[in-house]
Amino acid sequence: MRSTSGVFTQLTSTQINELKESFTLLDKDGNGIIDKEDLQAMLISLGQDPSSSDLSYMLSLMPNPLNFAAYLTFFSTHLSAISPREEIIDAFRTFDETNSGKANLNELKDALMTMGSRMPEDQVNNALKQFINGNHVLYRDLINALAGTEEQKNIA
Repeated sequence: MRSTSGVFTQLTSTQINELKESFTLLDKDGNGIIDKEDLQAMLISLGQDPSSSDLSYMLSLMPNPLNFAAYLTFFSTHLSAISPREEIIDAFRTFDETNSGKANLNELKDALMTMGSRMPEDQVNNALKQFINGNHVLYRDLINALAGTEEQKNIA
């Protein structure tokens, strides 16, 4: 049997907690395993309509059964390949239906105040105020302010 303990040492306790939270959200029926129905429910909640073959393909890329230990192993091997900048952009794309670089202000504020590490409304308003354009947040500008532009990183 292959040892996975080395994989787990690559994760911080914060990452493990975040992965546990996301696993719990995905495991809709609470049976400790993410299956086709759980994956389908999650994708539908994100506005997608996956076909049965799409779901089967996605699950074929993951360990079977996909219990929490397998979920941790799967994501820990992929987390190092994702840059923090890419992670941030992907998170904002959830609120950008047209890929315009603009996130819906109300949806983003609601998510920041009600999900994960909840932020008070005054902190959300303060953090976003200089990036608001009408009913949208210019999230690419926000990301550049937080993480620097690619050009700035290449100079450093």
